[in-house]
Amino acid sequence: MRPGALDKGITTNLDVYIFKFMDRYRVTHAWPVTSNCYYSKLPTKYTRSSAGYGEVKIVDDIYEDEKGIWQRDNPPKNISSYVRSKIVHQPIYENVDGRRAIVRYEDQEQGLQAMCFQAWVGASHALIFRLHKRDMETWKTLWSRYNPSGKWTQLQINGAFWATLENDEKDMQRTGTGGWFKSYLTPIADTGYSISIQLGANQDSLQTPQAHAAMQVLFRQLLESVKVEPLTRTIEAELADLKAKAQDIQRQECIESSKKGKPGFWCKSYGIQ
Repeated sequence: MRPGALDKGITTNLDVYIFKFMDRYRVTHAWPVTSNCYYSKLPTKYTRSSAGYGEVKIVDDIYEDEKGIWQRDNPPKNISSYVRSKIVHQPIYENVDGRRAIVRYEDQEQGLQAMCFQAWVGASHALIFRLHKRDMETWKTLWSRYNPSGKWTQLQINGAFWATLENDEKDMQRTGTGGWFKSYLTPIADTGYSISIQLGANQDSLQTPQAHAAMQVLFRQLLESVKVEPLTRTIEAELADLKAKAQDIQRQECIESSKKGKPGFWCKSYGIQ
């Protein structure tokens, strides 16, 4: 958890993540510079905008096969735990005759981790970005079960339709960082995948009204940043240019680090060891 919910630029200092998705779409979204999304990606040194600082990051292509969800890295990076659910038969332990022992097995759901996450101590806010292989109706059913006091509506932002689950401030939980407040879902076209962005808050968050207002502005900025575009030749060329730029930056960094005798393992792909 981080302090600084009132730091200058919290709503404008954003990185932009861009990636090819399922070889059919380009997906773009922003995230605060103060935390890191878990994609395999490279910086391009292109600045996001003149409104604040942050840069464009090219994310390795995301694709799937019969073995899982991957990124086109060398070697490929398995990101299944972030993207899809997996049922695991887990042992349940209890104290038996003074010793810890297995008493039964239960099926438990694993995976579906957050791709991007940040929480703020003091103001008790949290931001969560998820990229999941789960359809909208399944998500809505689960979220309604977890958060029965939330109210569903639909909102259009920059051409994208979001299913929105929001809680009245009086219904927010009283303790723990974050909590159900604003939860938005949008499909990634016809892929069966969805993006969710959540702003968590609780009753403590209301004690810092300036931070609470800033977090809601930031939340809106993140929603507005999401863009899903069908691949075209022009978009393919733009992605290729970004990747080439990022790889050249990394190659030059590897050359400099090799002069100091400390090249990273990734430098092997450029013939630098």
